[in-house]
Amino acid sequence: MGATPSRFKSARPQFSFPGPSLSIPTLLIPGATLFYRLLYILPKNLLSHLVGILTHCRYPFGLHTVLKNWFIKQYRIETEEAEFPLEKYPTMGDFFVRKLKPGSRPIAQTALVSPVDGTLTQGGGFQPGNAVLTQIKGLEYNLHDLAGPGWNLEEYLQGGFLTIYLAPYNYHRIHAPIDGQVTRVSYVPGALWPVNTWSVSHIPGLFVVNERITVELSGPEGKALVVMVGATNVGRITLDFHSGMEGNRVPRDQAGHWQPPSPINLAKGQGLGCFELGSTVILVLSKTLMEKVDQGLLVAGAKIVRMGQGLSP
Repeated sequence: MGATPSRFKSARPQFSFPGPSLSIPTLLIPGATLFYRLLYILPKNLLSHLVGILTHCRYPFGLHTVLKNWFIKQYRIETEEAEFPLEKYPTMGDFFVRKLKPGSRPIAQTALVSPVDGTLTQGGGFQPGNAVLTQIKGLEYNLHDLAGPGWNLEEYLQGGFLTIYLAPYNYHRIHAPIDGQVTRVSYVPGALWPVNTWSVSHIPGLFVVNERITVELSGPEGKALVVMVGATNVGRITLDFHSGMEGNRVPRDQAGHWQPPSPINLAKGQGLGCFELGSTVILVLSKTLMEKVDQGLLVAGAKIVRMGQGLSP
């Protein structure tokens, strides 16, 4: 696979891309709760970083185990597929980044599979000359804003997208949705607003405002961008194949791109990365892949998907 830089900062020249930001009128959004008004003022990225640290800490009197067991019970998390018995995960943070037991999740023999466990909330093809994604009915955002500078998006402009939300109770590792080679990765710093239903419904350009890491895969069936969007209390976003890139690092890295120095070939279902709490993955697909998507998935309404499940017939 080849050695990777110890820090993303040194991997490629950096560019400045602060991205869109939320202005003071955001505080006046109708229906905004006190929680959201406070969240506007609070340092969300630093707080989320601290939450990530605290979930991995061991506390006196076994409180870390109590917290882990409470979390599992509170969210009714399936534990049968975990790689190891529960006692092998001392803290909630250790449990949250668990891997699956080998063989527990068959990978569908289709061109495209779900990269995560979650809820498919939006999806559709791009209109000619208008590559916009639906956040929710009435709210849209642009593909170029989502990807950020430095991307050649020509092959995606006639394709489409799928948005999958990961709740706290979901398995939180991200896997390759197609057979392909990692061609480029980018990091765009940003805010860490929640990505729950209220936020998606009320905060314009939420997925463009928030921090994100994008991985491009190129394979025989087409190309895919896997956009991993950060959120409040997501301590980190990490990649399985590049330890030098990490979301919500303190101090924060600048925006930039990285290209593998040697080929990184992945089969469907192989690991890409991990969220350390619930968040969202947006799949942006080239035309050839979008044409293969099961049309039933594009009908309005949320749909539960599981990692490895076929998204094409």
